Amino acid sequence: MSMIFLTAFLACSPLAIGDEPETPAVEVGLPWVMDIDAAKEMAHKEGKDILINFTGSDWCGWCKKLDGEVFSLPAFHETAGKQYIYLYLDFPRSEEAKAKVVDEALNGKSRDEMGVDGFPTIILADHQMRPYAKTGYQPGGPEKYLEHIVELRAKGDKIKALLATEDEAQQGEMLPAAFDVMADQGLLGFPAFGKYLEMAEKSDNPELVKRAASHRARGQLLKLLNTQEPDFPTLVQFLKDNSEMDGPEVLNALWFCQGWLAEQGDKDGAKLFLSRMLNSPLVKDNDRGRKMIEDALHGIDHDATDGHDHDGDGIPDH
Repeated sequence: MSMIFLTAFLACSPLAIGDEPETPAVEVGLPWVMDIDAAKEMAHKEGKDILINFTGSDWCGWCKKLDGEVFSLPAFHETAGKQYIYLYLDFPRSEEAKAKVVDEALNGKSRDEMGVDGFPTIILADHQMRPYAKTGYQPGGPEKYLEHIVELRAKGDKIKALLATEDEAQQGEMLPAAFDVMADQGLLGFPAFGKYLEMAEKSDNPELVKRAASHRARGQLLKLLNTQEPDFPTLVQFLKDNSEMDGPEVLNALWFCQGWLAEQGDKDGAKLFLSRMLNSPLVKDNDRGRKMIEDALHGIDHDATDGHDHDGDGIPDH
């Protein structure tokens, strides 16, 4: 089940499919390394972290735009080069570009472990390639991007501090702050961080336990969404059982399920899900999104037939 609603309504992000800029390729000025093992060795020897660029060099317009506006300009390297080794993990389409990839399988493994689901994705990691921040294209040129990275690094220091200690008591003290960063940055799926999720679930800190449960629940929701044949009854029950959950994935699920509920004749259930969407903070300042939801509510109330939205525009067709 593709996340149609997410891209049509919530995603004002430049990463939305079909919204890529017409940007010519540029000669990237950074000393990129394309071998993962070599980058880790260099980072260890030089006492630096690793800036990982997950990119589609010959097809991704936003990747080319990030290269042209940030990475190709000397101002970026003059500062970032003091702290990072640059690792270029490319996922090209042309045979010529594919021939330059050092280890396609290892690149793919790193992409999956770090939860990369779009390009460009920029990961900041320590010299062992344990991630502590995730971002993508940002407007404003090298100066703004450097400021952005500094902010990410400051938050990521909480993860790095946790990774640096083996003392269980210290880990317990550091875990709440580090866990929040891991969760917010979408890094809890990284294999080396699994033990911290288990620690959070067993913690005496009720807020930390709640955050860990929320992460687990979000993972379950994503599995329910990412199927060819959606199990709507299970998905609807999941949303009812997790009524406090919010976020883009939840809004997407609510949108799909309200349409299914209306088809089944459960108009009250559909309206309840739509009302829940309207109460989400993500919708508050999104005029387009609010209108789509309000139109769907209006359509349910005034639909004389089946209330089905065949074209996905938020308004029943009959």
